[in-house]
Amino acid sequence: MDSLLNSTVFIVDDDPFTCSLYQKHLHNLGFSDTHLFHSGVDCLNNLHLNPAIVLLDHDMSQLTGFEVLKKIKRYDPDASVIMVSGQEDMATALDALKYGAFDYIIKGDTEVQRIEHTLYRLARLREMMSRRSKSLLGKLMPNG
Repeated sequence: MDSLLNSTVFIVDDDPFTCSLYQKHLHNLGFSDTHLFHSGVDCLNNLHLNPAIVLLDHDMSQLTGFEVLKKIKRYDPDASVIMVSGQEDMATALDALKYGAFDYIIKGDTEVQRIEHTLYRLARLREMMSRRSKSLLGKLMPNG
């Protein structure tokens, strides 16, 4: 997970308590560059900060989580968006993944632990991809 700790993280939820809870948990994990947004519009207006990870609520006013997700992925296809929602509908979860979310987590008693688990999975995936890229680059570069 160390490779992710210097990442810029956006927490986007219209519930201030939820934002604070996620931020506190991320700080306890070692993340220091976190930004809280209480609307999708505020999040989108700050994409110039280049978040690597976005914890995104599905049900927000003005713009839905799907609308925000699509715009984030258009701005930066490599941003890892973790959709967090009270929606237990399978179609909603599948749509989130179809639009580019890294994972879909249903809010409940264990959401914070599931977010942590997802971040560990994300770190492992990025590490594997980095090693593969280096290996491929080594094969493509002439020996000198």
